Amino acid sequence: MALVDSGKVRYIFREFPLVPAHVHALAAARSAEAAGLQGKFWEMHDLLYENQKVWHDAFDARPIFEDYAKRIGLDMEKFRSDSLGETVAQRIFLDGKRARSLGVTGTPTVFMNGREVPFESLAPDKLRALIQAQLNAK
Repeated sequence: MALVDSGKVRYIFREFPLVPAHVHALAAARSAEAAGLQGKFWEMHDLLYENQKVWHDAFDARPIFEDYAKRIGLDMEKFRSDSLGETVAQRIFLDGKRARSLGVTGTPTVFMNGREVPFESLAPDKLRALIQAQLNAK
């Protein structure tokens, strides 16, 4: 889980790797969470999403993810250990458990003020308008 709080908007990102449909989804989630333990969740998150086509069909994505970790300046020994460790595994497990309890079945799924935002409203311009409307209502 990663949290951003601007004072106006609180944004929480939770892991929900869709396995087995996406072969490397769990490894990607583990990499993001391990980077987060070194304060670089968003940097890893951005690299993973920007380069998804690069690693999606790779036989073994771990070397690619390790390269991203090097690029963002992570302690590689800690990254490798954390990505396979219990803390990261537990975070992902709990995020998945929470998602299932909320009825989440796919990604992306967005909740705003406790209500699921319809998928068709997730286009950037529509989502911006929904956020602005919520801000204006407060």
